Amino acid sequence: MIIIVMAAQLSERDLVLKELKEAADYFVSNEKSYILIPEIRTNLGFAISNPKDEKDVAAFPGRLTVAFGRVIYCLPPAFGASDHVARIILTAMKYNKSLRSAINLKYLPNVIKRLEDVYFFDRKSEPEESKQMEGHTMNFMVKMAYESLGHIPQYLVDLGDYGKEPGIFILSSNPTDVVKKSLLLLNSL
Repeated sequence: MIIIVMAAQLSERDLVLKELKEAADYFVSNEKSYILIPEIRTNLGFAISNPKDEKDVAAFPGRLTVAFGRVIYCLPPAFGASDHVARIILTAMKYNKSLRSAINLKYLPNVIKRLEDVYFFDRKSEPEESKQMEGHTMNFMVKMAYESLGHIPQYLVDLGDYGKEPGIFILSSNPTDVVKKSLLLLNSL
């Protein structure tokens, strides 16, 4: 009963921050999760149910990174802390309101062969004018996935390009599910 009363007193934004931190702590607690971190580092994001812009998506300032063979984050999650993952979430939510959470992970060729419900994005297919617009590639990738598959898949694989690191994005309704799917990829190595 106390839990219900406490939850009722918390705003949606508070609940988003709480669930996001708990999911990140679960990810960090896995001693092998460092294998999933790309050079550009990782961020885990979670949007409120009706976001208007990046300020309505919580993520980790400075991202999740690797230090001494462990994944760490320097600061707790905050709203407006990510452009990269926030753009993926906001664009995905235009097509499917339930896809409120995402993470970016290292490109792992052995893992992507086993994925189902995946879209492979070749940046070479992106129009030059789109590439020139800062931050537009993530929007374009999600849009192309929807147009190609008729839905937003669980996994988006960015094949990278010259100077652009390839990676895997996992989308779901909440960060706990995103982290569980991330760790399943890790276990499949």
